[in-house]
Amino acid sequence: MRRALLALILAGCSGGDDAGADASAASGDAARAAVDAAVDVDLDGDGLGDAAEMELAVAYRPFLSLHPDDDCPLGGVVLRVRPHPDDPALVHVVYDHLFERDCGATGHVGDNEVFAVTIDPAEPPPAGIRAIRAIAHQNTPCQKVSECGACGDMDACATAPRAGQAWPVVYSSRDKHGSYVSGCQWSCFDVCEIGSGDDPPMVNVGEPDAHLIDDLTSAGLITEEAGWSEPSLFAIDPWDPDHDFGSAGNIAGDLTDSAFDTPTCL
Repeated sequence: MRRALLALILAGCSGGDDAGADASAASGDAARAAVDAAVDVDLDGDGLGDAAEMELAVAYRPFLSLHPDDDCPLGGVVLRVRPHPDDPALVHVVYDHLFERDCGATGHVGDNEVFAVTIDPAEPPPAGIRAIRAIAHQNTPCQKVSECGACGDMDACATAPRAGQAWPVVYSSRDKHGSYVSGCQWSCFDVCEIGSGDDPPMVNVGEPDAHLIDDLTSAGLITEEAGWSEPSLFAIDPWDPDHDFGSAGNIAGDLTDSAFDTPTCL
């Protein structure tokens, strides 16, 4: 498994001599770093080196568009990265974007908004982003599932410029942080707008039966130094099924929710 993924990453990073390859040098470097990391340890036991997982998640992360007037933007991202359950030549990443507050109507402490991506490491980023699925306000009357990509009759993803290339966008609605891949086209009063692009800290927490992280504060994600101040959000175990993220949802449930199983496009 690891050798197959390593070969795909090498193929995707061999690049070409066109202008697009030059413009994506930074992303290509990040993807190539996954090659070295792939020989690292695999503590979460999924067949892909733990450091390689992080490199892939960073290299292929979509453009994160927080609304430029968001009043509570402080956040960080928890990751689950594994070979895609439907095709191990591909990679499936769940990005759980955590915010200190939802400061919209009926605001509350803690906010967890999720999107997931199918990655083809044989293609350099962003071309290797094959499909994205986001669910805004999951399990509420305002729920909206949106997806985009290159699978079948999927809508093409909205894009924004980064490193000289057009990157697929995941929007976070103003103050409520509902996740969308094509703007807040249906909303319960959500408002989305292209911002400058968010670059939150991210941590890879491993797999349900083989954790890499059991405390988001000791892992350096949710700390006073990073600006977090809500006591109920400190020292949370992302794999604890009984401990929600403040007054929001459960991170462990987010990371294992089959609703975020993005298609393979094959």
